[in-house]
Order: sequence, then C-alpha cells, then structure tokens
Amino acid sequence: MYSLINQFAEMVVGAIPHNHVTDYEWLIQNVAQVGTQDYQKKYRLYWAMNVAQLSPPFYSAYFGALGDALKQTTTLSDVTHVLYNASARRDGRQSLQFSFATKLLHMTNPVLPVFDSQIAGFYFFQETTTGLNLQERINGFVAFHDFLVQEYARVLKSGLLAKPILEYYRKLNPQHVTDEKIVDSLIWAFVGLLRKGALPKGQVAYR
Repeated sequence: MYSLINQFAEMVVGAIPHNHVTDYEWLIQNVAQVGTQDYQKKYRLYWAMNVAQLSPPFYSAYFGALGDALKQTTTLSDVTHVLYNASARRDGRQSLQFSFATKLLHMTNPVLPVFDSQIAGFYFFQETTTGLNLQERINGFVAFHDFLVQEYARVLKSGLLAKPILEYYRKLNPQHVTDEKIVDSLIWAFVGLLRKGALPKGQVAYR
C-alpha cells in the first residue's frame, strides 16, 4: 500500500489542508498552556473531540491527564484506563477512548503514532472484544500501537514513503512536525481519499 501513497503523492499531500499543519504546530508549541480554555478549545477542535460528544468530566480528566503527562512519564495503558474511568455517559455506559489516549501521549512525545480509524483501516486492524475483559482489550490496542511505533521507524529508515514526505515538506513547509507525524498524516489522507472514492478508478486495488 505504501507504493500507492507514493504513486499518488501529490494528490495525497493535496488532501491535507495547510491549517492542519499550522494548527497542529501551534498546539505542539503551546502545549504548556494545556490548562487554559483557549488551548483546550483549539485542541478539541483539531483532534475532533467535539464530535465524540463526551462529557465535561471527561474533558476535565483528559486535560488533567495531559498536564500530568507533561510533568511525569506515564504509559499508554494507564492513560487509557484514566480516560475509560472518566467516559461514563448519562446512561452509565463507558467507552474505550484509545484514539484520544494516543493523541494525548503524542503531544508529550511527537514521534509517537496516533491511532484512529483511518490508521486502523490501512493496517487492517480490528479490535477483538468477545470474551475479553477491559485490560485484555487495552492490551490488544497497546500491542497494535507498539507495532505502529516499529513500523513507522521501518518506513522512515527504508525510505518507503520518501517521495510523499518530500512533497509534504515542499507543499506544506512544516517547521515543528516530526517525520513520524508526517507518515501518520499521509496514511490518514490516503485512506480518506480511498473511502471517498477520490482516487483514479482502475488504478487502485484495495480491500
């Protein structure tokens, strides 16, 4: 699939809005302001948190956890537990907010991959929930995230996405974006184009 991202490098990079880069860089550079309403508002908008319609207590716990993670090392498993405990909706149901957990840790270490449905779809990852308890579910997600860490390192070392990465730098001129984040953005944009049917028909074989 990396070959297809290379094949459609200009189209993939073209699907990434310039403000996707500038807004991200502002968040990275100003992460110490995590306790302010302005920062949290921009953060929630950038990472599409408002769409999830989570509760005020969740957001309070989330940004509290981000502030803590900036001061002391934590694990993805621990962050996921914190967010799960804060995720209760009005009917009492709780949800595993693993994507937001990875985004939280990414803000403390920008070389870490971000998990979302686009990335999961690209690598054909599907959660198995049958018969699993909460910790086992979290372990499955964390194991996939560990795979992403290793895979992104391999992609960068082997130059598997060298062409679209160069196109990203040429067109979007990032100043504070890691190559790992660029890989994430390229895959995210590519899968988005696939799902919209926006790539030239007859040239893509994807299932």
